[in-house]
Amino acid sequence: MTERDEWGADPQVRYLRCSFALMEKAQADLLRCLNVASDDYRLRRIREAALHLFERGGRMAGRSGIVIGEEDAAVLYIYCFARALAANRIPVAEEMLPAHEKIVLFIKEVFK
Repeated sequence: MTERDEWGADPQVRYLRCSFALMEKAQADLLRCLNVASDDYRLRRIREAALHLFERGGRMAGRSGIVIGEEDAAVLYIYCFARALAANRIPVAEEMLPAHEKIVLFIKEVFK
């Protein structure tokens, strides 16, 4: 019996799935560059902190027109993830992060 993915037809669901896939890829790439193992015990709390920052900042960034697509959402998330890493003594050099002037300014302003 073949099951049909009725959720997959919803444009909002497709947007979220694409956004999450881009976020996961960006996170994995950054961890690889930092030589942090994907099973590092600190990552659970770091991911929770990054999600909290992303949820808080994402709403404001969306309302201000800074995040307008899946790629922007992934960039915002990776900046939140980098802040959470730094708060847990895993520094991230700026050149390791994607260039996005509006998001960089937004992050600096919102998370002073």
